[in-house]
Amino acid sequence: MRGPFGLLWAGQSVSLLGDTVFLIAFTWQLAVAWHRPGLLGVLLAARVAAELVTLGLGGWIVDWIARRDLIGAADAVRAGLLLGLALFLHQPPPVVPMAIILALFGVATALFRPALGAYIPQIVSPEHLQAANARLGLSQQAATLAGPAIGAGLVAVGSASTALRLDALSFALAAISALFLPRRAPAAHGGGGALAATLEGFRVVRRAWWLGGGILLASLVNIATITAERLALPQVANQRYGHLGGYATILFTISVGAIVTNLVMDRLRPPQWPGRVFYAAVLAFGSAIAAFRFGAGLAAAGLVGVAFGATQQLLGLLWTTGLQRYVPDRLLGRVNAIDDFGSFLFLPLSFALGGVVVQAVSPTWVLVGAGVIAVVAAAIGLAVPALHRWRPLGDDVGAPPAFPPSVPYAAEQAM
Repeated sequence: MRGPFGLLWAGQSVSLLGDTVFLIAFTWQLAVAWHRPGLLGVLLAARVAAELVTLGLGGWIVDWIARRDLIGAADAVRAGLLLGLALFLHQPPPVVPMAIILALFGVATALFRPALGAYIPQIVSPEHLQAANARLGLSQQAATLAGPAIGAGLVAVGSASTALRLDALSFALAAISALFLPRRAPAAHGGGGALAATLEGFRVVRRAWWLGGGILLASLVNIATITAERLALPQVANQRYGHLGGYATILFTISVGAIVTNLVMDRLRPPQWPGRVFYAAVLAFGSAIAAFRFGAGLAAAGLVGVAFGATQQLLGLLWTTGLQRYVPDRLLGRVNAIDDFGSFLFLPLSFALGGVVVQAVSPTWVLVGAGVIAVVAAAIGLAVPALHRWRPLGDDVGAPPAFPPSVPYAAEQAM
């Protein structure tokens, strides 16, 4: 794909790589070099909390401001914040300034993601949306594979501050590239006020069963699968797949599976019944999670890892493309923000309670339980037509309910 999307893709590919490098270097500096994992947890919690608040209450901004401008501004702000964070990366660490910077970084990121998803349909035709999302997903997975090695190398030969400055440079380059993208007028006007716009977004999600029900089911699946993937899977890999080598194989093949999905979906036409394909992929995803419980050895780790990564990526592609195709442009920014809000809302709960569950129950059975939850969610989605029949939403779907006139007024009108 060339033209505006090619420029957007190039800029975001650079920033995705830089962001992965930053995460590795920053985590290593605080948790390992400084022996301050508690501080790392506090700073990341500040970022997640800021993202959640912004996603829940600030999605209207994405529809009220030109999305190209918001994408460029978010990248520029994050570049400046990372340069500031690099200055504070010294002993003793100034906790309050670092927490403020991470919180502001979370705000900018929370506005950036919905804006990017809502801007793509403004520069890409509907038949090419799936391919565009697949190419962005390919960049994400490439960054996931290359970023840790680059980040570790920068820390080894330089410092974590150097890695942060390079990440700031990547965001600055992405911000500059956004200046040359076409600017579209804001998708919605601000006549009703911020609160009214926010409530309208939540009404849209509540009234469209396939949308609200899909977000709810995905949130439940996320609670289970995040616990399984992040907390239970490392222990199962140690027991059944060859210790650290097995776990590294799983992580590598998960990325390989996701890359394969992106390459394939880049070339395929969008499915005729995307909702049904989506829930069928949820079914396969749940089966892959449970399959980690029953395999053994590096070969099995690789096969199951590929299946897990491929189906997980397919879910994201189908859902993102579905929102872009079926949600009106004037509402898409808010709906994207609410979708992210639902996905991240239970993330702290999943980590907090997940560790307790993994310790109380065998990690292998945690994987099975997560797989069962995903399979049940898929069965519900496939069985209920209102959930798997994805249809375009009317432009007035989020309008407030029309109340009938009061009895005295109606009687007066009849006289």
